Amino acid sequence: MTPNTLLIFFAACLPAILPLGTARASEPASFDGRRESLLETFATEGGEKFMSAACLFALGRVKEGNEMINKGLDALEPGNKINRWMHGGNTGFIAWPGIDCYIRCESSIDAPTRGRYRRIYTGGVFYAKLSTSNHKLMAALTRYLATQVWGPDAFKADPFFMAKDPYIQEMTGKIKKPMPGQVWGTQFTGGDEDGAKYLREIIDSTVRGGPGEFASRPYGAQNVLPLLSLADCTKDKDLANRARIAYEVCLVQLAPAWLRGHLATFAPRSYPDTEAQKPWGLATLPWLYFGGVSPDLKGAKAAAAAAVSKFRVPDVIVRAATERAMPYFYRARINGFALNHYVNRDYALFSRSAKIGGRPWQGQSYPCGVMWEEPDAAKGSHLWITNPAADEPGEMGIHTHGVRTFEQEVLGRDALLFVFQIDKDNRFPYALGYVPGGHRAAINDSKKSGHLFLHYGSVLIAVSSNESFEWDPAAGILAPASKPRSGDSEFRVKAPALAIAIETALPSEFPAATAEESLAKFRDRILAASTIQLTHSKPASGNYRNRHGDMLTCTFDGQDSINGTPIDYKAWPISESPWTSQKTPTLLDVTDGTKTRTYDFEHWTVTEKSR
Repeated sequence: MTPNTLLIFFAACLPAILPLGTARASEPASFDGRRESLLETFATEGGEKFMSAACLFALGRVKEGNEMINKGLDALEPGNKINRWMHGGNTGFIAWPGIDCYIRCESSIDAPTRGRYRRIYTGGVFYAKLSTSNHKLMAALTRYLATQVWGPDAFKADPFFMAKDPYIQEMTGKIKKPMPGQVWGTQFTGGDEDGAKYLREIIDSTVRGGPGEFASRPYGAQNVLPLLSLADCTKDKDLANRARIAYEVCLVQLAPAWLRGHLATFAPRSYPDTEAQKPWGLATLPWLYFGGVSPDLKGAKAAAAAAVSKFRVPDVIVRAATERAMPYFYRARINGFALNHYVNRDYALFSRSAKIGGRPWQGQSYPCGVMWEEPDAAKGSHLWITNPAADEPGEMGIHTHGVRTFEQEVLGRDALLFVFQIDKDNRFPYALGYVPGGHRAAINDSKKSGHLFLHYGSVLIAVSSNESFEWDPAAGILAPASKPRSGDSEFRVKAPALAIAIETALPSEFPAATAEESLAKFRDRILAASTIQLTHSKPASGNYRNRHGDMLTCTFDGQDSINGTPIDYKAWPISESPWTSQKTPTLLDVTDGTKTRTYDFEHWTVTEKSR
């Protein structure tokens, strides 16, 4: 694979006008400004009660903080009629912020509320080790911190749960009945009742291979922020140090993929057709530390949880998240996938490969593709292609089209090649492409030659297929997983074996008086210099030559290469970018060109040296 040091940087392509990446006047330019605006807004308008309470306490509004914290406890009361299903173990989404708020703000919490906390947290059944990584981590952390506060012998299920035991069994899928006098969910898991062992395991795995559900908008924060809670709230100094390092490393892993509001990277358990350049969920966290397009502050609960902490991100990490003057590759080994990104100032191509030895993720997943700067948050800015896991009207209950096992891809400079090998009994025997509205110009050669050209203001995109297809920009979305945006459309390329490519460019590379003229120049260049070919149908194998002359080759379950050089997935770096280097599980370097920050995961130390 061509390393970053061998990239040919086209500085001449950078325009002399104000770039799209320049901060808008309404966006706070500093961490302190973003934090202040977030605390003020979320304190009174935030939807998560415990986080709102923590913001109120941080602002010195103690009376209001106690009132809000009791509203949070209402949802955890045994027998309440608020989200009754949560008593099966899903309570972590509320219980974890609650214990975090208690420890951070205990000196400001009145005595009756502290007593209510003890009764609820020692009598609750929300410490179960469930299936997904966010549930496990929240349950372990909550049980660990509650044990620290009230002691290991304080936990006994509230009588309500004793009476409702059959209901608990049914809702959680727990088959084995508890011992007489016990209820499942009062402890984390056998042999690790307070969750301490599990927390240490998660810390180790996070620094070596990323947090669970990496970059997932709805669930990623619950895999990252508990590390900050642990770092700030545990009395175990060694564990606090490790947790702080792991949390900081999570930010390092996100930083090179940050595009001023976009997390331009593959993410399991996310909803691709909802993405716009307005951060939500986990993406509000890098916004707080790195800046960019502001989220809806009253819904930015992940950022609010971080805003009440004293943690501040080191400057060297900020540089990795904000320096976008020159294009670069960012490669990472996360969640068992070989991730690759090509970032070019105002847009980013990204891919993932399971050939590193991981496993393809099905269902709730975030297809590879391209994201770009789009000032209008009402417009989508993520074009993606996949073989969908779901694509039927009225049957999109998993909230996403998703990714199946029939797609593989390889990424190069300004180009992303997909190869599909689709089983004959697949319910969806085609490649699905999602095209956001908002393009300033379009040239539709899909039916004629299998090409589609789009101008989105900050990026030019060419879609090329070895098979012709039909794109109707006015047809809308057949099976929307959420409320579709005006102008969004899609296409399907129907064949059992396929090669499809995305090629991108800055509009400044093709200057013209209008978007239509610029796109026409781009189209002419692609048709003259770029080629796509399906060389074999089984195993499916294809190649794509881009306008720079680079040849990308992908063979389904076989060898991939760039310009004839095989890609060695076994040697794929844990992190490699102009700012990060982690070739082994134990050492990570982050640099801004002047300082280098070194993380040693064997001795759990962090050192910083100047050049």
